Amino acid sequence: MKKKLISIFIYIFIAPFFLLYLKMLMRFSKVTTIGMEHVDKLCDDNIGHTFVFWHNQQFILPQLRKKRNIYALVSDSRDGDYMAWLVRRFGKIPIRGSSSKKGVQALKQMIRLLKGGAELAIATDGPRGPAFEVKPGAIQLAQMTGTPIVPVAYSATKVKKFSSWDQSFVPYFFGHLVIVYGEPLLVDRSLTIEQGTSLVKAILDKTNAEAQERVAALQQRAFN
Repeated sequence: MKKKLISIFIYIFIAPFFLLYLKMLMRFSKVTTIGMEHVDKLCDDNIGHTFVFWHNQQFILPQLRKKRNIYALVSDSRDGDYMAWLVRRFGKIPIRGSSSKKGVQALKQMIRLLKGGAELAIATDGPRGPAFEVKPGAIQLAQMTGTPIVPVAYSATKVKKFSSWDQSFVPYFFGHLVIVYGEPLLVDRSLTIEQGTSLVKAILDKTNAEAQERVAALQQRAFN
């Protein structure tokens, strides 16, 4: 009964407020996007691809690519219910499943979508962590379908950090957001899962580093 009341409270009060906050955030922040040409080229050629990002950036990413039907992998759990609600409100389509629940069903659906030229999004260290450790799902998808992985990251000049397992953060209003799309990566089928995860972690770390370096440069410029 207690869990049900908590869920009702979240859906009625917290979730709508947070949704409004994220929507207003993009209106009251300056946004710089880097590397969109990589994604545009894939879409022009009707090549399915999978965006990968760290779990701590999940709150801002549903707002990206607003005019595209992006399918986002969301865990089939209570916490996943809230994220699926948020994803839908931003016009994205949740696919429910994880390595521990409905994983095979979700995998089959994502394979079909990628072969049809769709855009997918996966928090590659989710849903339970450890933080910043790549899970094999995106690598397996890329190898099975021959479609690329696209790393995406963002950083901001003003953020609120949370003491969660994934070190989540949300930008404040009136800051400057930098969103970086890295170069697409094709994962050769001859690679082991360990080799594939190392590759994806390397490009994700590089993409995040670029976002953070650009934000640091903006902050330095503001002080000069």
